[in-house]
Amino acid sequence: MPYQDISFDFEDLSEEELEELLDYSEAESTKNDRYALACQVLANMLVKLNPETPCNIEIVDLTICKLLIDGDIEFTEQNHSLH
Repeated sequence: MPYQDISFDFEDLSEEELEELLDYSEAESTKNDRYALACQVLANMLVKLNPETPCNIEIVDLTICKLLIDGDIEFTEQNHSLH
């Protein structure tokens, strides 16, 4: 998937759209898809920053795994709430 500059303003979302988005983000069934997409976005961003960098979703995933295994980063589940 080529990099596309996609953005939207959360303030433009209706209450229904925001609720749907929060439900989707909390759904266990969407985690694999969201993780794969996040890895692809990161890979695309890295290639855009340095086109000579050999980067793909697998390299990003392995990098994340290595960082977690080595304790270089910690992940804590965040409670989704809006302020």
